[in-house]
Amino acid sequence: MITVMWNLASGEQGELQLEGAQKWTFGRGAAGADRFALRVDDNNVSRTALVIRDSGPGPVVFRGQRDNGAEVGLVQAAGSTIWLDEGTAQNLTTEAHRVEFYTGGNLVLTVNVTFDERPTVLERQRQAGF
Repeated sequence: MITVMWNLASGEQGELQLEGAQKWTFGRGAAGADRFALRVDDNNVSRTALVIRDSGPGPVVFRGQRDNGAEVGLVQAAGSTIWLDEGTAQNLTTEAHRVEFYTGGNLVLTVNVTFDERPTVLERQRQAGF
């Protein structure tokens, strides 16, 4: 299970849990009934700016946001940031699980993801006897 906790710069915040193939999406568009999507009315934000979902070794964040002055960073516990390019994904770890989204140099969104640590794919294969 993955817990996604988000905070918009406006002060709006929320939390939800993802299981299995569920994914959380942040982007521009009309508000809808999808409880796994956070929609904003901002032309600087792409329709699928961020996606957080589970993968083999753990959660992953995908940056679908077009460049147009936006920056997406994965902040590590030590304080350094891994900047994501458009169309790339990055695994979240226990040391790097906070995502920050900026437009025009202003922080728009902070997402903290918590999850149970699990063995790597190689470790799971060894445990299964492969």
